[in-house]
Amino acid sequence: MNRLDFFRTLGLGTTGLIIPNTTWSQKPVKIYDNYIKGLTHYQFGKIRSELAVGQELVLNREINNQYDSFAVEVYFGSYKLGYLAAYENIAIANMLEQRVSFKAFVSKLTSNPDQVFDGLAIEIYTNIV
Repeated sequence: MNRLDFFRTLGLGTTGLIIPNTTWSQKPVKIYDNYIKGLTHYQFGKIRSELAVGQELVLNREINNQYDSFAVEVYFGSYKLGYLAAYENIAIANMLEQRVSFKAFVSKLTSNPDQVFDGLAIEIYTNIV
């Protein structure tokens, strides 16, 4: 059997060539969903009333952080809200350094009078190729 006959048996002849659909690679994949840390130390209290579930946030790699060498800051506009938790941020920090693009959103806001602190959870998505 020659090569052309082989491809025809597989349905890959000149009229049967199937090109895979790669739109699945454009689908965002959730890679993180957890509460951010340090809310009371930054500007979360100042803009808490402006935040809502689904709003987009910005991640910034803070390379010169003296406490965490993999620090990833979380911003809403120009307001710093806090950081991704240490030991949960290593992969995302490395990916940010490699210029991988992320989309981050508010996934949960808690405001409970019985709790000492409010909470802000974020979810992070990226496209996997």
